[in-house]
Parts: sequence; structure tokens; C-alpha cells
Amino acid sequence: MKKQLFNLTLLIGFLAKSAYAQQIPGLVASNYGGLYRATENPSAIAGSRYKFQVNLGTIGSSINHRYFVFLGKNSLFYPLLAPHSKDELYGRSRTMGSLTDKDPIYLASEIRWPSAMFSIGKYQGVAFQLRTRGFVQGNNVPDDIRNLYFKRLDTGMDEVARQEWGNFNLVQQSFSELSASYGVQILDLEAHKLRIGTTVKRIFGARIGYVTGSVNDFQVSRVAPGTDENQLILNEFSYESGYSQSNQKMKLGNLFNSDKYAAGWAYDLGATYELGDYWHNEDEAFDQSPTYLLRLAASLTDIGSIKYKTNNSRVVSGYQEQAVIGQKELEIIGNEGADGLMNLYPETSDTTFSKNVRLPQAMHLEADIQLVKGFFVTLAQTKRFKPRTDNPLDLTQPNVFTITPRFEDEDSDFAFPISFISGNKRVSLGAMAHFGPFFIGFSNINGLVKKGGARGSMAYLGFSVWKLKGWKKG
Repeated sequence: MKKQLFNLTLLIGFLAKSAYAQQIPGLVASNYGGLYRATENPSAIAGSRYKFQVNLGTIGSSINHRYFVFLGKNSLFYPLLAPHSKDELYGRSRTMGSLTDKDPIYLASEIRWPSAMFSIGKYQGVAFQLRTRGFVQGNNVPDDIRNLYFKRLDTGMDEVARQEWGNFNLVQQSFSELSASYGVQILDLEAHKLRIGTTVKRIFGARIGYVTGSVNDFQVSRVAPGTDENQLILNEFSYESGYSQSNQKMKLGNLFNSDKYAAGWAYDLGATYELGDYWHNEDEAFDQSPTYLLRLAASLTDIGSIKYKTNNSRVVSGYQEQAVIGQKELEIIGNEGADGLMNLYPETSDTTFSKNVRLPQAMHLEADIQLVKGFFVTLAQTKRFKPRTDNPLDLTQPNVFTITPRFEDEDSDFAFPISFISGNKRVSLGAMAHFGPFFIGFSNINGLVKKGGARGSMAYLGFSVWKLKGWKKG
């Protein structure tokens, strides 16, 4: 039976469409993931092995190898800093890495503030979490334009011959969410267990800044013969640039002010089914680690949107027959975002921003096989829940299919996620280690050690404490 289940699950996995790297690589699949697993599937808090678990703090961000070279230019919170600071954001952005090779550009950061989950009896659980999330997404941004952020225009980079461009967009968005989750185990047979769960989220403190436009063609040329300084020339450049709130220093009270920041609602749904009762520990009578052969799970996350209708919002549009951008202008745009672009070029129209923007709605499918006691292989797919819309401001997640071998027990986890991200030519090889209250994880080790290019890795660092449900060890 074990061999049949293994072959069937492998077949399902490899027939699935090559599909965002796991939120916390490896740990999100662990039976001891608790709160971290519940973020992707709320049914994880039902029938949990924890009496309680408290996340003391977790940070995560997409970074590339430059982060370790320019450690002082801390990029970890670049997407979160953009609404509140103009302090060297250009430099910070240069140490972030997109999780995708080409389109779209995808950068992400998050802070998981102190949060907790509690079990209610044997079968029920509740969780309360607070997160702040930030994203930068871009579509149809040519490699030669992306490389300007790595090679600069004033360091003698190679000239770029005139080439066509077309439509493009670049969006920065950040928000916080306060969520409440409930899970219950509705089936508890010897070889069959079924858990379901749901999460309700209140989104607040949301801010967006963006530029969309079109360029007929562009080139990079010397400012003058014999110099090392270049300039970017955009021909027939039309643009729309906007924000829901001008860049300002963060004040905690303002995050709940609907005149300054936007809000919204969202929900998650999840279910987990365990099949089999095989992997018992014959030498340990009180060992309650998983005995299943196969765990199947499915969930929907971030089903909802943010309603932007704030005071002091602004949207301008304009057209330049030819726009010349030097390093100074590039840094103004990098540091000030949409506001910087507005200050550089005259507008032909000026209005307010009022739109609903979809959250990164996603569907997650998982098959977890226990090959020997304590050693698992997880096949997981994350894909967009709904097709991409015509609204470039909607948040999306890259589609990804991940194979994760892992070792786990109640005190430690070791996982090595192998991710196939849609559109990437190379596989992402990650690693995660969890020792007691501390864990660290990366979704793509190659993105941290390979020089050149913008591709990066999600990196996570966190601490949590917990109490198990009255287990006894021999």
C-alpha cells in the first residue's frame, strides 16, 4: 500500500502544472509548524500538537547576494519603508532580489508581530496573528532597465543600443492585517483524520504607489564622448503615476485613520486529511508524532481586497516626446517613487485615486508522504486563485510547484525545498533549519551566492515558544 500511495502522489505532483515559494520554506509543511503553517492553511490549528504556541517575532524578505556585500544598506524592509521614508531607498532596493527571473518583478517583505495560538480541548484551536506585509511588482521591465539599479549610470556601464519597449508597470503596496483563525477536527478514526479551518482578516494601514506607462523605444548612451557617465533616453514616453497617500513618516495612530490609509477584509479557508496509521514508535509508548502515510491539504488564502478611497491621494498623467534620465533622476525616482516621478515631469491631468485592489489570492494544494518515521516528502503547489486581471495594481503570487524533503520532530526540523517557479529557467534550491525556539530559512540558496542579475531568495528568521499537549517521554 505504501508503494502505491507513493507512486500515485508522485504522479499527481509531476502532472501538476509547474506552478510563490513557500511562505516559510519547509516549516510551512511541518506538523510542528503551528502558527506558521496556519498562515497558509488554517486547519493546521485543529487537533494541534501544541497546547499553545507564541510567535515572538519573525521577519522575512526577498534578498540577493548583494545584501551580504552591502549589509549596512538594509533592504529587508524596503517595500515596507517605501510609504514612510525617502532615505536611500534606491540603495536598499539594489540589495533586494526578485523571486522571478523575468516577468513579473516580484519583491516581498513581512514582519510577523507577536501572535499566538491556543488549543481548546483535543480537537479545536484558535489563533490570533498580526502581520505587516509589503510588495513590489513590475511587469514588462526589460533586463537592461533592471540592470541600471545594479550597474548605475555613472560607473561606465556598457551602452545599450536602441530597442523597442512597450507597455509597463511598477507597483509598491504595503498593509497590515489582524487575523483570527478557528480550526476543528471533525473526523478522528484510527487511519482517517479530517480537519477544517477558517481565518478572517481585517486589513488596515494600506498604502499604494505606482507608475504605469508606455515607451516606444529606449537606449543607454554616453552623456559625452570620453566620459564614464551614461543617460537613459526614453522616446514617446507616456505615463500615469499615482499614490493613495503621499510619502510620510509613520505614526501608529495614523494607520487606523481611513482618511490617510486604506482598509479591507479578507478570509482564508483550509482542510487537511490524513490517511493511514503505520509509523508507530515501538520503543516509545508515549510518542504521539504523526503516524500517517499520506497527508492531503488544500486551502485558499487572501480572498478579499483593499478599498482605496483616501484623502490626499493623487493621480497624474503626462507625455514626453523624449525623456532623458541620468543617475540623479534615477535616484530621485528610486527614493521618492511615484512622487519623485511627478516632480520630474509635467502632468497633463491631475485627479484623485479611488480603486479596489485585489489581495494576492492563492490556492494551495499539498500531498505529504511519510517515507520512514520522521522523514517526509511534500509535494506542494501554489497558484493564483483567479486569472490575472487587467488591473496592474492587483497583487498576485508567482505560480510555483515545490518538492520538499524534510526531517521533523517536536524540537527540530530540517527541510530542503526544491521550487519550480513558473517562468524561471532555473530551479530554486532552498534550506530551512528549526532548533527549539529559533528557525532560519531560505527559498533559493543560489540566489544568495550567485553574482550577477537580480534573482534572489526569500529569507526568514524567527522565534517562538510553545507547550505541547501533556506528552510524556520515556
